[in-house]
Amino acid sequence: MESEKINVLLIEDNPGDARLVKEMLAEARDEPFKLEWVGRLSGGLERLEKGEINLVLLDLGLPDSVGLDTFRGVHEKAPELPIVVFSGSNDETMAIEAVKQGAQDYLVKGNVDTSLLVRSMRYAVERKKAEEKIKYMAYHDALTGLSNRKHFRESLDQALEHARRTGRMLAVIFLDLDRFKVINDTLGHDIGDLLLQSAAGRLKSCVRKEDTVARQGGDEFTLLIVEVPHVEDVVGIAGKIIESIKQPYMLEGHELFITTSMGVAFFPNDGEDAETLLKNADTAMYRAKEEGRDKYQLYSPSMHTNVLEKLELENSLRRALKNQELMVYYQPLVNLNTGEIVGMEALARWRHNQRGIVAATEFIPLAEDIGLIIPIGEWVLRTACKQNKAWQEAGLPPVCVAVNLSAHMFQKQGLPEVVGRVLKDTGLPPSLLELEITETVLMKDLEAGARTLAELKDMGVHVAIDDFGTGYSSLSYLTRLPVDKLKIDQSFVRDLTIHPDNDAVVKATVAMAHSLKLKAVAEGVETPAQLEFLRSAKCDEIQGTLFNKPVPPEEFEKLLREGKRLSSVLEHGVGN
Repeated sequence: MESEKINVLLIEDNPGDARLVKEMLAEARDEPFKLEWVGRLSGGLERLEKGEINLVLLDLGLPDSVGLDTFRGVHEKAPELPIVVFSGSNDETMAIEAVKQGAQDYLVKGNVDTSLLVRSMRYAVERKKAEEKIKYMAYHDALTGLSNRKHFRESLDQALEHARRTGRMLAVIFLDLDRFKVINDTLGHDIGDLLLQSAAGRLKSCVRKEDTVARQGGDEFTLLIVEVPHVEDVVGIAGKIIESIKQPYMLEGHELFITTSMGVAFFPNDGEDAETLLKNADTAMYRAKEEGRDKYQLYSPSMHTNVLEKLELENSLRRALKNQELMVYYQPLVNLNTGEIVGMEALARWRHNQRGIVAATEFIPLAEDIGLIIPIGEWVLRTACKQNKAWQEAGLPPVCVAVNLSAHMFQKQGLPEVVGRVLKDTGLPPSLLELEITETVLMKDLEAGARTLAELKDMGVHVAIDDFGTGYSSLSYLTRLPVDKLKIDQSFVRDLTIHPDNDAVVKATVAMAHSLKLKAVAEGVETPAQLEFLRSAKCDEIQGTLFNKPVPPEEFEKLLREGKRLSSVLEHGVGN
């Protein structure tokens, strides 16, 4: 930071105020700031257009723009730049609103000295870097640098809107690498990761700049081909990908060969929304595998051979609540300072009478599709509160139970009344209930979400932001929400001590949480190395298989009675 020049653009119409800023920065001789000054918003926007600006000092009252419109003009022109707002003492409320909308800080004219100005500018640059790092990680795959699933889905939604307006086709390609698992299992994950990186590079080289290549996870990739004139153009791309992927790879002294299977779905013929296109491209890919791999298949409606199986699963899920096939497992939440269990997360499980335990990743999306997620969510909430109350009455240590709220349940009218009724019926103190909601769900209607959270907080219930880092990850919205915790998504924890970017993101997130007086919780902690890193980063709490996997109520009760601690896990090995 000391050797890096920071180019500062001051947009200020008062020459006296501008001269004062220049003098203060001149006093800070050891600081790397280089100042440019313009007196109007129009001039500032023209200068930003040329680039090479690292920070903006912005007066909200200019001759050609006043108030928040001034901030929005700069923020829309250069959303990646940190902005520090200058305001008069009577405009402080407006400056605070600018911070909520994305500014990094604000200073009140007449109350600024050199030290405060320099500190604010440095803080703004560092905080913006941290936010941008978190945002990048939220939209990109750490291993390959490609777009991740979330970014791909947003790009596809935007492309569909454009295609509907213009009447042009687009294509979705779903592919995976044939028999990649054999290479991974034989030569190890390090070679497997190198192969994924090389394949990702080849995929990008086969498409245009305006197209999108994403890693869905594992060895699965998706491609979005926009502005498609003819089906044959995408067929040509598919053939090019097949030939590129099958060329030999020289990795760590190994010559490797691999092929790919692909499915292609077109808008509008094969689907008019993102979900349908992805599903149909996936279906076509599996048909390509069935027919021998190393090929592509264009989607056809006749490929849906598993429709009856899915329908049967839907019918079984509809009966599951009535037949008492659903269960709630509990995973401990551990205080990193004391090593004690301080909470638990309630997790739904389905014990199918023929298929055994059905993964939540399979039946929860299904429940959302068929309209059962709200009754299942309310059942989990009631069951978890009732169980926790029973443990309190049995004399066990009081711990907080966390329950995830689905998008449908959170957005349903009267959620606070539902929660209040459950607490009253079960007798559980509100302080022993924590509700978890993701960033993505909150941002669908931030104002309404903030009101709902405020009502829940007024009841005494705790609130946590779940999967933090996979959504917006911005201080500008966190400052508006009455929350208690940030739960760092396990995708960042998984590669701690392996990928430096993840290390930086986790440290920044913990620091961000503490600056807002929130607790930071790490999900998916599996190794002692991850644990030690989180300790050094001053993370507050963890959960994951290192301490204990999710278990049925009777097993969790045993953990509480025996007073299981983190120290015993580290002495005797990874938890159950």
